[in-house]
Amino acid sequence: MNFSKFTIAISLLLLSSLPYAQSPYRWVQMAANNQLSVRAILLNDKQCPVAHINNVPTMMKLRAPKVANFPAVCELLVSRDTHSIKIQQRVLPTLPSEVNRVAILGDTGCRIKKTSVQDCNDVKAWPFRELSASIASKTPDIILHVGDYFYRETPCPKGNKGCKGSPSGYNWDTWNADWFTPASSLFQSAVIAFSRGNHENCSRAKNGWSRYLSPWAYTGQTCAEMEKPYMFKLKNVNYIMFDSSYGQDDRTSDTQLALYKKTIEQLKLDKDSTNIVLTHRPMWTYNKIKSKYYYGNLTQQMAFKNLLPNRTLFIAGHAHYLQVLDMHTDYDQLIVGNSGTALYKVGNTTKKSVDINKHKANFVYSRSGFGYGILTNKGKVFRFYNQKGSNVGKCIWFPNKRASLICQ
Repeated sequence: MNFSKFTIAISLLLLSSLPYAQSPYRWVQMAANNQLSVRAILLNDKQCPVAHINNVPTMMKLRAPKVANFPAVCELLVSRDTHSIKIQQRVLPTLPSEVNRVAILGDTGCRIKKTSVQDCNDVKAWPFRELSASIASKTPDIILHVGDYFYRETPCPKGNKGCKGSPSGYNWDTWNADWFTPASSLFQSAVIAFSRGNHENCSRAKNGWSRYLSPWAYTGQTCAEMEKPYMFKLKNVNYIMFDSSYGQDDRTSDTQLALYKKTIEQLKLDKDSTNIVLTHRPMWTYNKIKSKYYYGNLTQQMAFKNLLPNRTLFIAGHAHYLQVLDMHTDYDQLIVGNSGTALYKVGNTTKKSVDINKHKANFVYSRSGFGYGILTNKGKVFRFYNQKGSNVGKCIWFPNKRASLICQ
């Protein structure tokens, strides 16, 4: 080792032991190009910490600087094969060589928007912290979040005890209350893959998303209406992270259709591959909300028709309930949008031969209540749990068969 390299190594070791390297929020998330992104938020510190990657000290880099309403965040990109990550003696999760247990959750924030108010101070009304701890207790190998982290958009109404003291608006205090503090169990549990929800689009909580959770490099004030998709493989299944946060569900445009088609075509998926598409807006759903039936997202229905391999399952959130749709000729759909925010009524039902806007579902399986899912790759079994960790149902996925889902 030459003198300059020796000096750098000693400096990094010294830096890693200094108190300013402390950061209460640290996690590891999936990124493009088969990489992991190690991140740390700096609340009081002015310098990024040193991370020990496979026991080698490496200085993290500033991802986004501190501004008036948001603290700085640091980042370090490492290989997905990294087996050891540590910051200030705290061990962070890595991705196992064989991933078997995949946790799925979505729509986690506490809704406060004008007169639509959830009791954020009541663990029964907003159980996200309890739900996070329950997921961690299941020891997942990876966690998939299908979007919508931020719901406290307006102040708590005066005199409302259920949300008294809650922050609001697009700032760090609200992001901290809605996501970072209650999700702390998840950060220590497993690597997380984040989808962007419509609550994180360019007209809403874009700043927190782009600074802290986006899988792509931070670009300052520039906001992309749609971020590029990326893909990673787990147990011979391609997981495609697709940004459907922009637009409306009941209408589309030639421009948006062409963009959706182009982004999928660029992935160059093998026709015989098995795929799970993580997208916030469900392509298909079936529920009556405020006297109107909600059937899913028209753009995805039209753009993806016959475009993806037959062995493709869509997993989404956005609709605030748990639902599984076994489609007759279209791609099957799983919805996990029941992980904290105020729920829509859906009931515990299994409806057969359902017409979804002239598309047939062999069955629509729905479950009420808060919860999350765990996919066991061995056997392709989805098990669904409530926030206390009790099993409330399961579905078996058969990618190679036409009738590919069995639920009970």
